[in-house]
This record gives sequence, C-alpha cells and structure tokens, in this order.
Amino acid sequence: MAQVSEDDPMDVDEPASARDTMMPRLTAGQSSPVQNRRTVIHSTSSQATAGPAQDSPDVIAVEETDEEDSTSEASVELQSSNPGDTTGGAQHTERQDTAAPATPAPQPGVRGVSSLSNSPAEFKTASPRKLTSKVDSDEDSDCCSICFESWTNSGNHRLAALKCGHLFGQSCIEKWLKGQGGKCPQCNAKAKKGDVRVIYAKTVKMVDTTERDHAVRELEREKQLRRKAELEAAQTRLQYEMALQECNRIREQLDRERQRQTQALSSASGPSSSQSSCSQASSSQQRRHYKFDSSIPLKGESRLLCYDPQHGTLVVSQPSPNQLFPGFGVKKISAIDLRSMQYVSVHSKAIRDICFSGRVDGLMLTASIDKTLKITSLMSNTVVQTYHTPFPVWACCWNQEDNNYLYAGLQNGSVLVFDQRDTSKHVEELAPARARCPIVAMSYVPREPSSSLRCGGLLLGTLQGGCFWEKTSTEYRPHPLPMEGSCTSLKFEHTTRHCLASFRPDKNHNSTRHLLCELESRLTGEDGRNHCSCHVMQTFYGGSTQKLLTRSALFPSPGDPRQILVCAGDEASTSAQIWSAGTGALLQKLPMDSPVLDVCPFSMNHKDQLAVLTDKLLRIYSWT
Repeated sequence: MAQVSEDDPMDVDEPASARDTMMPRLTAGQSSPVQNRRTVIHSTSSQATAGPAQDSPDVIAVEETDEEDSTSEASVELQSSNPGDTTGGAQHTERQDTAAPATPAPQPGVRGVSSLSNSPAEFKTASPRKLTSKVDSDEDSDCCSICFESWTNSGNHRLAALKCGHLFGQSCIEKWLKGQGGKCPQCNAKAKKGDVRVIYAKTVKMVDTTERDHAVRELEREKQLRRKAELEAAQTRLQYEMALQECNRIREQLDRERQRQTQALSSASGPSSSQSSCSQASSSQQRRHYKFDSSIPLKGESRLLCYDPQHGTLVVSQPSPNQLFPGFGVKKISAIDLRSMQYVSVHSKAIRDICFSGRVDGLMLTASIDKTLKITSLMSNTVVQTYHTPFPVWACCWNQEDNNYLYAGLQNGSVLVFDQRDTSKHVEELAPARARCPIVAMSYVPREPSSSLRCGGLLLGTLQGGCFWEKTSTEYRPHPLPMEGSCTSLKFEHTTRHCLASFRPDKNHNSTRHLLCELESRLTGEDGRNHCSCHVMQTFYGGSTQKLLTRSALFPSPGDPRQILVCAGDEASTSAQIWSAGTGALLQKLPMDSPVLDVCPFSMNHKDQLAVLTDKLLRIYSWT
C-alpha cells in the first residue's frame, strides 16, 4: 500500500464502513454556511504493473472549496493517477446532483484523506469581505487601531483618548500602556494610564477644515499687512501735514516781519503814503472774495464747528446717528478731500464748546451740559480723560502757555482750573464778583511784554458782559471789562491781540452788535499791579433778531495778512456777513438756507477756505 504524507494531520486510516458513511455526508445537498461547495477526490494507484482487475485506487483524498455559482449543487471530482500509464495518468470526473448523492464503492486497503471534520461549525471560514470592511473601517477611523475592532460607547472597550489626541478602545490602550513602555501606539508620545480619558460620545465624526483654516490664516495675514500699510500711510500723511504747518508758520513769521518793515516805512514817509496804501489794500480786498466750493449734509441739530490744524480735520458736534447708542459726539471731516470720516461718541448730553490743544497728539477738549469736561484723542477716537463738575459746563479752553492746565466755564459763572497731572479734582476755582450767570465763551490770552496787554490770563464772555482774569505767578485777579449787553460769542486774535465780542439786541440796541476791541493794561498804585481794560475800535451791526447762541470769527485776511476780517451769522437775513476790520465796510454776504450757527476759517495745501455751519448743512467756501 502506498504511504500518505505525514504533513497533513487529517490523513487517517478509516475502515470501508466509515468511508461509506462519510461520503454521502460530504456530497449531500445539506444546508451549510457556504451555499456552493466543490468536492475533489484524488486517487493514486500503488503499482504500475497492476492489471485491469487491480485498477482500483490506493489513496483517496477529499478537498472542498467555495464557488460563486448560485446553484445549490455540490460537485465531486474523482482523479486517479496510474504511475505506469504512459499518458501521465487518467483522470475520471463524476458530477452528481446533491439531491441524489452517489457513494463510491468501497475499496480494500484505501486510506481516506479529508480536510473536513464531522462538525458543521468547521465550515465557518473567514470571509475576505469582512476583512475588507475592517480595513475600510480602520481607514475611516471607526475602530481601535490596536485590536481593529469597533469601539463602543459603554463597557470595557469604550472610546478613550490620550493627551496627544489619538483614539483607542479603553481596555486596549490600558493594556498597551502597561506592557509597551508608556508610549502612544500612533505617535510614540509619552503617556501613562492616568492620561487615558473616556470620551462620552455616541458617534465621532470629523470635518476636514484644512483648506478653510489655511484661508483664514491667509486672511489674517492680509489684514495685518493692510493695517500696517494704513498705519504707515497715516504716519506719512501726518508728517506731511506737520511739514506744511511748519512751512505756514515760517511764512507767517516772514509776513509779520514784512508788515513791520512796511509800517516803519509808511510812518517815515508820512500820512499821505499811509492813506494811499490803505486805499490800495481796500481795493484789493474788494477784488477778491470767497466763492462757494462744496457742501456736506449733516444729520441735524449740529451746533459747533472747530478745526484741528495738526491733523487737517474739521469736527462738527451733533447727536449720535445710531439710535441704539444715544448721546452726543463729533463728526470728523477731512479738510484734504472734504469727505466725512467717522463719528466719535463723547458725551451723554449736548456739547457746548470745543477747542484743540494745538499739539501733535490731537487732543480735543469738549464741554457739555452733562456736568463733565472730557479730553478725546482724535488719533484713537477714544475719551482719554473725564473731569466731573458740580454744574453744567458751557465753555472751555486750554492754557496756551502750559497745556497741563485747562479751564471749564460753568453755568453758575465760576471757572474751574484743572491739572492733567491731578485728575481727582480741580486745583482752583475762580468765583465771579458779579451776579452768577453762565459763561458762554472763553479764550486764553498768552503773555506779550511788547504789546498793549502785557499780562496773560482768561478772557470770559457771559450773558451780562465780559471779564478778564489776569494770571500772575501766584493767583488770578479779575478785571471787569466795559462791555454792556448779553454776550453770545468772544474770540481772540493772537497776531493783533484784538478780541471780537458779539451781543444780542436789547432795550438799548435794536440790532446785533459785533465789537472789535483792543485789550490794554497799565500799572496803577504803589504795589505796581496791572489794571486791564479794553476800548472799542470798530462796531459791526447785524440783523434785528438773534435767538440762538451763534459764534463769530476774527481772522487775518487770506489776501493780505495785515488786514483783519470779521465774519458772523445774521439770523434776520439767514446769511454770513464778512466785514473789513480796518474800514468797517461790509465786503461780502454769503446767503444760506437756514440761520448760521458757527463759522471757522482754515487753510489746507496753500488753499484758504471758510466753513459755515447751519443746522443740517456744512458749506465750504474758497478764497479766490
């Protein structure tokens, strides 16, 4: 008998009866985990010289494989090989239907070799499709990367994570950390059992935001570059404006020197030459005038107008345009292109006065009836300091000799002196000697030893007249000025040291008056104190009615700095009138749609302009 290889553990000697009983079980069409099964039986003859009577196989081997055929048939192939056959062996194949199984005849001395056991559970083999699904699920990160089994939301194999962020089954990662030296299976980061954190989630889904995050980073980078470019442009523009201001200052000094030389020559040549020069100046004034340039619409309820020469910005006081954030503030308008820039909220109630420090930092001082005095930076558009007062503030100004000090004119007629270095309270209070009435206008007069008013101090305008507070090294001394009537505006011109006071009509005067006064001081008494007063040089008359507290202006003529112009609004004719301070003649009348509230001359890029404010409109006029 031929020997069977010992490598196959299923090669056993079976009797013919057992083989007979086994073969029908293999070929029968019984239910099994695999629908189609193919059975192959190999037989080998032991002797090549055997005759036809001994042509029976010595070894029978049985193999089964799965097939994709949808029919419920099992095929049996009988292969026999005769080593003495010159054709290399004959093969006999027999197919039977599972409904009628055929049992091969028992052969003596035949050993049966089968890869199947008698139990049906052995037919449950691993399917390649399940393995593929596991790999797919691993690619989708839906299973544990240690055991390749799906994690659960409860039990020992629930979803857990390490500090590095990788996900595993809780039992798997705890065993891994216990036996693998305390490292993450994914990134080899150091980890320990205490780093395991259970994640309470039914499902875990991830959204790929790589492109979006990259776009966000690029956007932030572009924003930073844009902010940097805007900052550099603003700094360059500021340097340019400062250079222009310096050029203008030098030009003004040159004009003053020329004016002094001209006056010296005219005084030497006699009165005839003086009269001829005045006539030539008046004729040149008549030839040149202000011409309408543009207009800027406003929200309404605008009251004040002021100009910041350091930054080339016009500011207009008005209510907040946003109803969600009520209050009052200023609207910034660029003097370069005359376009509205933005609104800056400052006070909770109406603003009564605005003035600038004249420094490069662009600090704006505002007075309001909400009992506060505030300093606002126009560079950052934020309030940097707030001072509280016991009464509403009607007027304010800076100390032109020391910007650390500032003044607030109250409704009760007193003046509070504040120091920016001590923000807790005011450092001094100037109480009026007369009846307490609101201070409607305030200007600071710097010292000038060579002028008629040698001392410096505060020039005040109230509803009952005017007053000058002389500032000494130790105190403030009051000097009442001979001004009668209800003052509505008070302006001081630094080059000529003249002041312009505007008064409402009253029982003694039937029309609006604008008094051009020269301030003077003289020493009196044994103690050598100054006595300050003023005398009227020119009077300009307006209309017969004035209900609003309008403000006038006193400024040098753009055509001839030696000449001074007076500009004020007239409610009766709803116009702005311009007079010559030297001759008192009315030079020009600018018609408006509504009463004029404020006027402000300014210069930008060697172009002299005049801004006239009404309730809902800002008109710009250019000197031509």
